[in-house]
Amino acid sequence: MKTKTMVICAVFAAIMCVFCVMTIPIGPVPISMATFSVMLTAVILGPKKGTISVIVYILLGAVGLPVFSGFKSGFQVLLGPTGGYLWSYALMTLFIGTLTGKQAKTKIITIIKIFIINLIGMIICYTAGTIQFMAVQQTNLAKALALCVTPFIPFDIIKAAVASYLGYIIRLALIKSHFLE
Repeated sequence: MKTKTMVICAVFAAIMCVFCVMTIPIGPVPISMATFSVMLTAVILGPKKGTISVIVYILLGAVGLPVFSGFKSGFQVLLGPTGGYLWSYALMTLFIGTLTGKQAKTKIITIIKIFIINLIGMIICYTAGTIQFMAVQQTNLAKALALCVTPFIPFDIIKAAVASYLGYIIRLALIKSHFLE
């Protein structure tokens, strides 16, 4: 791996570390900027570099750095009720990064396409996280959705829209400056 690639991945892992601890505790799953930073990373870096960055972030938290929401850390968080949301970030990034690489005919169509892809990526996160939440908490789907998904939908739509626009603009700027290939 080139030094430049390692630096880019490390910078985005650090960005996720900062964004992911920004939370508003509202219940078992807090509102956080984690999914925003994951979508932004995926759109800007693409599938390979983006997924590497997310895995580095997850590993940093797993080994004890307090980078998960609420300044939590450790393998117990990854295995706990909300751990499915965390490890799904890698799947989410791989999916979003893979599908957002090609541009459409116009800027607005490209951003709308990225937005839709980000929303589908959120469904991946919701699905993995909700399944693990149900298994760990031994609860039913209706209760898990009420606690872990429904309250977050409006916020995640906004985060997906902002990440789509900013990700597109930043990616173009980084490509133009030859910082990204």
